[in-house]
Amino acid sequence: MPPPTIRLLTDADLPAYKALRDVGLQHDPEAFTSDWGTASALPAATYATRLGQPPDDHFILGAFAPDGSMLGAVVCEREAKLKKRHEAALVGMIIAPPARRQGIGKALLAAFDQLVRQLPGLEQVVLSVTAGNAQAIRLYEGAGFARYGLQPRALKVDGRYHDKALMIRMLTD
Repeated sequence: MPPPTIRLLTDADLPAYKALRDVGLQHDPEAFTSDWGTASALPAATYATRLGQPPDDHFILGAFAPDGSMLGAVVCEREAKLKKRHEAALVGMIIAPPARRQGIGKALLAAFDQLVRQLPGLEQVVLSVTAGNAQAIRLYEGAGFARYGLQPRALKVDGRYHDKALMIRMLTD
């Protein structure tokens, strides 16, 4: 399989992004704070506020197959409060289930890193990941993130609690 094309999403990509996100929410409910029932009812335009391009404080990167189908996506959201402007969050990382374990997540994280480094004054990126998802944790560690904490019982899905590992990547020394 040829490497995916990684690029910033535009308004035209929102229906494909929403479809990918809905699949992720349904397939891996413990990985997201949003729930499929609520999110699947929202229109694709709901996610337009996440679109942007550095030096904007937010953006969505997508990974696309040669046929144009979206294989994965990752979102950057930067803090608006003055005292938190040095920090952004990596949120909503999604890889389509059939496209997993093909290097798409690694490619998305590399492109994400290049773009966040274009945000003036940004010093660190944080994320949370389901603590039981060893594969995702290894992926983030391989991209330079380090675990700094654990949020117990962060999510409750179908009566079961899921902890979240808290991770950080410093962009400056």
